[in-house]
Amino acid sequence: MDTPAEYATDEGPAQKVSISMPADRIAAVKARVGARGFSAYISAAVIRVPGSFSPRTPTT
Repeated sequence: MDTPAEYATDEGPAQKVSISMPADRIAAVKARVGARGFSAYISAAVIRVPGSFSPRTPTT
């Protein structure tokens, strides 16, 4: 299997996950980006948070 270090940020295989968020936040994100843009919006938000993401951080 490929490791995260082999890909640039926002590239490589995706994995489906489930998260819990308040319904009003979900509605606000979907209103802003549409249902199909939801995952990309959340992914970009994670990268923007300082110290929350490193492309070389191993995943489990």
